[in-house]
Amino acid sequence: MDTTFFGREFGVLVMMDSNSGKVIYHQIVKTERDEYYQKVLNKLREKGYKIQSITNDGRRGLLKDIFDTPIQMCHFHMVAMVMRKLRKKHKSVAGKELKIIIKTLKESTKNEFYRRFHQWYLKHKDYLEERSDKPNEKGKFPYKHKGLRGAIASIKYYEKYLFTFEKYAELNIERTTNRLEGLFSELKRKLRNHNGLTKYRKIMFIKDFLNKKSC
Repeated sequence: MDTTFFGREFGVLVMMDSNSGKVIYHQIVKTERDEYYQKVLNKLREKGYKIQSITNDGRRGLLKDIFDTPIQMCHFHMVAMVMRKLRKKHKSVAGKELKIIIKTLKESTKNEFYRRFHQWYLKHKDYLEERSDKPNEKGKFPYKHKGLRGAIASIKYYEKYLFTFEKYAELNIERTTNRLEGLFSELKRKLRNHNGLTKYRKIMFIKDFLNKKSC
């Protein structure tokens, strides 16, 4: 499940069945809010859908479903999150090595990934704990390498959701929301071929496109 936006006016929230690849729900929204997803999940359950697992982009309000459904953090979004914190031109050896490690996430088992991550952390522990020589306004000496520490914090925060697919192997849980991202790309590509549509016409086009993907 995910939401994509069309400028600042509106977006569309979409739920896709990972087994069939079909869209099972879509809704035009003005903003992306956790409560929208929860309401949709409740609606689907009321209609008789059995939700075996959920793969999402890591919005914190969606990491715990009220029915304790297994939650998988999208590996693509996890990699992107860490890369943003490290920046494109990160110069430290520790940062460059962590970039290499996070890029192995999508092909790794839980044991493989965390073995690499733990070995990396031990290797650079002293560097990661370096503090500034100058106190801040509160009189404390802040850590120097905030980007790196932020990347570590993100990996640790999402740890229990990164390998849900492995824990529940029998459910064939998707590691990423890539199929949904592919659907959004196709939709926007086709919409660009109809430049000049009014907002109403755009919404009708989007709904028609998604309805066809639910057949």
